[in-house]
Amino acid sequence: MTAGRPTKYSRDQVERVYESLAQGNSVTQFAAQQGVARSTVYKWAEEHEEFSVALSRGQEAGQAYWEGELQKMMYSRDVNAPLVKLYFANRFGWHEGKEHKDEGNAKPANITFQVIEKNDDSDPAT
Repeated sequence: MTAGRPTKYSRDQVERVYESLAQGNSVTQFAAQQGVARSTVYKWAEEHEEFSVALSRGQEAGQAYWEGELQKMMYSRDVNAPLVKLYFANRFGWHEGKEHKDEGNAKPANITFQVIEKNDDSDPAT
């Protein structure tokens, strides 16, 4: 076992990471709040299952938070649209034509309706 600095990880970090990210903070902001590097946060996620789950759930909740904020901004004249677009592209991987990088492979379904009239004197085999 190698000697080094003691870890700053504690079980309290599980709740803290979720709360911070759910409030819209990034992993980088959370790391800064805890006085650690962002890479340390990801290392904690590799080493602690409960922290990994909280990190993932927090990231999803954080994206939901910002989606809600974006919905509020849609009708405001005071919003800098190019800056908002840049923020979402950098933070969540959003680009033109798709909402999220993970959802970008989905293609809309083509649904076609066809009206078939039933004729009583027609052959049922046709």
